[in-house]
Amino acid sequence: MKTLQLTFEHPVKGNLRFRALSGQTDRLLTLRPFDTGQGHLLKIETDELENGRWELILEWEHEDRNFQHTQVFEVEGETGLFQTSLYADACLYHSRHPLHCMNH
Repeated sequence: MKTLQLTFEHPVKGNLRFRALSGQTDRLLTLRPFDTGQGHLLKIETDELENGRWELILEWEHEDRNFQHTQVFEVEGETGLFQTSLYADACLYHSRHPLHCMNH
């Protein structure tokens, strides 16, 4: 399970949404309520998000003041395959035996 974790100074209750930034059409996902309960940690599951860059938008109220927090992050797939660019860079360095460079 992929999650984002945010820590607050006090318990927080509000709404969150995600906005796609890359590779996808510019769209907002539906508003979702959140509540840290008596704790200060907010864990947000991101399994339903496609690979690419996203913006998390949090909105809440505390002591009669409205707050908003945005954070950009990237979702990467777990295919079990190595990343091509990392493999290519490593193989350039170890050009005699490129198939053995995956062990780095």
